[in-house]
Amino acid sequence: MTYRLAYVVSRFPLTTETFILREVVELTRLGWSVELFSIRHPREPVVHSEAKDLEPLVHYPGWQPLLAGNVRLLAWRSKIWLRLLASTLRGNLRSPTFLVKSLVVFSVAVGWASEMERLGIRHIHAHFGSYPALAAFLAAEIQGIGFSFTVHAHDLYADNVMLAEKVRRARFVITVSEFNRRRLCTLVGSDAAQRVHVVRCGVNVGSYSFGLYRHTPGPRALLSVAALREYKGLAYLIRACALLRETAPQESFVCRIVGDGPERAALERLIRELRVEDCIQLLGACEDYVVKDLLAQADTFVLPSVVARNGYMDGIPVALMEAMAGGVPVIASQLSGIPELVRHHDTGLLVPPNNAEAIRDAILCCWRYPEAAEQRARRARALVEREYNLEANTRDLASAYERMVDAQRVLPPLLPRSGSVVEQTVSN
Repeated sequence: MTYRLAYVVSRFPLTTETFILREVVELTRLGWSVELFSIRHPREPVVHSEAKDLEPLVHYPGWQPLLAGNVRLLAWRSKIWLRLLASTLRGNLRSPTFLVKSLVVFSVAVGWASEMERLGIRHIHAHFGSYPALAAFLAAEIQGIGFSFTVHAHDLYADNVMLAEKVRRARFVITVSEFNRRRLCTLVGSDAAQRVHVVRCGVNVGSYSFGLYRHTPGPRALLSVAALREYKGLAYLIRACALLRETAPQESFVCRIVGDGPERAALERLIRELRVEDCIQLLGACEDYVVKDLLAQADTFVLPSVVARNGYMDGIPVALMEAMAGGVPVIASQLSGIPELVRHHDTGLLVPPNNAEAIRDAILCCWRYPEAAEQRARRARALVEREYNLEANTRDLASAYERMVDAQRVLPPLLPRSGSVVEQTVSN
């Protein structure tokens, strides 16, 4: 049996969060009815085709339902409104930035609660343990239903304000790696650790043609797909390319970087300073089909993740799974949960973070020993098929939803039904 779910996210659609889009699409294919609630509408210039279809159906905050929901709850159950407000204030006091934004999220969540109740939502799931998990927790408390959320990366490593309380109140919590699970359990303590489970992100492996790149005369093709943000470490890839020019001048290559973000200007300056404009291309954000075409042309995929100054770092990037599904030898940083996917000299090559020389050496290793790189690529594809399969992992997640909804006793709604005197008064 399937139920109607609410999915809460920070921003939709985002080209960098294909894992959320694909999970929702797969749940829908499995027969679930999923209502997307997005705290912000980013209005990005590039939108994946599947996201374009969903975007008109997404619930974004509007001032009228927000006001109506808050007035309704105050009139109907003022104690719960005050209790949840106090919990939000108390949980975010240590961070002024989080406190201000959380008060906005509080108002949004209260407004959404009545909308979710009207839609017949039986369970709420949030992606990221920061503001989306807060909104899910508040809306679920108001309706008397359960909520869960997935912890990915920065919401555990850096933006973990109030995270322990959210874990304790959630029916269950998903992490995308064993590394995350261990770190989260350390943060929340043994009592809440039993609620934490690993369900890995995944890709539709069958949609990636496994074709090992055969180098022919002409430039070699390096590829990286990442948001242009500090924690992606792309400055080290650019420096590695400059070192390649010095170390192996006989090798002609082009390095294509797909993605956009706040570091673009700094990366462009670095490219000019190192005089590698002729071999590095910043392509900006691209749709899925463009990335697949670029993977088919690439002979090496590099993602040199680092720990940023604000504590941000990668969890397990889906871009690595895509490259491995497509048969491209991968190089990645020995950081966070990445070694669970990229296993050194087994499914790829790992390098220390912040080390351009190590990246250069790993690239040359792939080029100079193509048979070994090919064998790693074959094992990488098998690993993705086995452990990072979107359909199988989404089925595991759906089973968790079904068990929780079946087991829980749905409490009477704490909001009046649509069309009440309070609602009519606010809307007039």
